[in-house]
Amino acid sequence: MDEPWGLSGPQFLGVYWALVACAVIAAAVAATAARRSGNPGAPVTGGLDGYQLALLAGGPLRVQQTAIAGLVAQDQVRVNRSGFLRPTRSGKRPADAIQAEVLRLIGSGRRLHEPLRTEDSAPYRQLADDLVRRGLLRSADNVAKAKWGNLAFAAVLALGFVRLFVGIVEDRPVGYLIASLAGTGLLWLVLGRTALRVRVKPTAQGAASLRLARTQHVRISPRGTFSPAASGAMVAGAVMAPVALYGLSAYPDEGLSEVFLANARNHAASSGSTSACSSGTTSSCSGSSSSSCGGGSSCGGGGGGCGG
Repeated sequence: MDEPWGLSGPQFLGVYWALVACAVIAAAVAATAARRSGNPGAPVTGGLDGYQLALLAGGPLRVQQTAIAGLVAQDQVRVNRSGFLRPTRSGKRPADAIQAEVLRLIGSGRRLHEPLRTEDSAPYRQLADDLVRRGLLRSADNVAKAKWGNLAFAAVLALGFVRLFVGIVEDRPVGYLIASLAGTGLLWLVLGRTALRVRVKPTAQGAASLRLARTQHVRISPRGTFSPAASGAMVAGAVMAPVALYGLSAYPDEGLSEVFLANARNHAASSGSTSACSSGTTSSCSGSSSSSCGGGSSCGGGGGGCGG
């Protein structure tokens, strides 16, 4: 009696499980390669700017927050107590390409914790590519490859279901095939979820460099105020560095820090998160400052004052 595809039931199951084994190996190798991407070694002790530290510490959102901190400090953007960002139209040019992109995405106004998709911009991609080349960040391409195992499982399952259909049409016994499909589905569920958890994150060297930067960073206490005329280097060191490492709650001005922290808590509560500070930071924000913000006023970088 002719067998479907020239293979008996047991023969097909042998081929089928061999293909499942290949899919499992492919998924495991791809996920392992993605997690280990980057060059192992000692932490980088210098040459990391605020945006690079921000990307290592909190991903694209932290880069966005760091750029916002720089714009606020130089009075190019103001934020009110409800967490609404609005450009000042001061005519000043942003200090760098990332700030320029964030200012463009803010437009006429945006919510503080609304993602701006800065990761789609050329300046962000250049930033990430540099960290990948230095072995501090997982490559997005390698992370994408970690998900290829899902495609392999889908192809094997599709083949199995086609064989099941043929078996049913030709009135062949399909009990073992159904059990094999169920087993493959469970494997796919477990390994597929593992692959989906692979993210663009710091490598071991990147994480060590981040820890070193946090160890070396000295917070300003009590908090000072910053002039909109402050130099780019002063803003980068005194304002953007703590935000890059710890989030907007570490902004070195008490009035603005309270605004950022309150909005981070509100955002976390509305999204069901238990994090009190933006991007998961647990740092405390203490210190004193003369700046304050009234109920509906806007807070700017020029000493944390309040607009009319």
